[in-house]
Amino acid sequence: GQNTTKEYLRLFPNLNVSYLLRENLTARLAYYQSVGRPDFNQYAGGLTLPDTSVPVTSNTVISVNNAGIKAWTAESYKFRLEYYFDRVGALNIGGFRREFRNFFGSVRFPATPEFLAFYDLDPDEYGMYEVATNHNLSTRVLMTGLEFDYKQALTFLPPWARGVQVFANATSQRVTGDDTVSFAGFIPRSMNWGVSLTRPRYNVRVNWNYRGTSRNNVVTGASIEPGTFNWGSKRLYVDVSGEYSLTRRVALFANLRNLGDATEDQQIAGPSTPAHARFRQRLDFGSLWTIGVKGSF
Repeated sequence: GQNTTKEYLRLFPNLNVSYLLRENLTARLAYYQSVGRPDFNQYAGGLTLPDTSVPVTSNTVISVNNAGIKAWTAESYKFRLEYYFDRVGALNIGGFRREFRNFFGSVRFPATPEFLAFYDLDPDEYGMYEVATNHNLSTRVLMTGLEFDYKQALTFLPPWARGVQVFANATSQRVTGDDTVSFAGFIPRSMNWGVSLTRPRYNVRVNWNYRGTSRNNVVTGASIEPGTFNWGSKRLYVDVSGEYSLTRRVALFANLRNLGDATEDQQIAGPSTPAHARFRQRLDFGSLWTIGVKGSF
C-alpha cells in the first residue's frame, strides 16, 4: 500500500567556446551541468529479508531500497586543443574535471531495535543481521582525466605504400572521494590503436584495444576492511579484418576477433589483501573467426 512520488525540476546550463589560434589549430572550452537518477527500483521502498534457515554470513543482510534518495548532479569543465594536418588527419589533446554532488553510496549498519520495530520485524529472528541500503553522499566526488586522439592518412609514403592510415586514442581518469561511491565498472586507463591498408581490390585492418584494471562494486561486511572492491583485470584485445574483391560484385572477407585469445580475471581485493588471495574467477571468451563470401546484386 505504499505510494512514492518523485519529481525533478532542473535547469542544465551549458556553454561551448571555440577559438581559432591558427588556421589548423583550434582551442575549445566547454562547461555543462548534468544529472543522474537512481535505479527505478529504489522508489519501490521494498524490503528484502534473508533466509533465516541458513547460517548467517557476511553477505547475508537485510536489503532496503531508499525511496528518499536524491538524483546526483555534476558540473563539468572540458578543454581541448585540435590540430588538423594539411591533408587527412587530426591530433586532439584535452582534459576534463567533473564534480559530483549527492552521489550514490552504499552503507551497512546493525539492525537496531528502532529499525526492526519500524518494519515490524522480530528482534529474535532478525536482530543478528546487518542492514544494507543506499544513500546520498554528504561529501563531493571529483573525477579528472586526460584524453588523446590521433588519426592520419600517411600520404607522404612512396607510391607502393600508399593507402596506409593509422589511429590512436587514450583516456586516463581518476576519481577521488568516499570509498563507497558507486562507480561500478570504472576504468582508469584505456587505449585503442590500429593501422589499415586500403587498395583498389583489398583492404586490411588491425586494431588493438587495451583496457586497464577496472574497479567494480564495493565489498562490505563483517571483518572486511574499508576500500575492498571487486576488480576486473587488465586485458589487450587484437582484432584483424580484411576484404578482397574477386569481382566487382563478389568479395572474400575475414573478421578475426580477439586473435590472441585474451582472458579476463575477476578479483576481490582491499588495501591489505595479499596477491595470492585476490583471484576469484577467469573468463575465457575464446577467439572468434568469421570467414565468408559476400556479394551485392
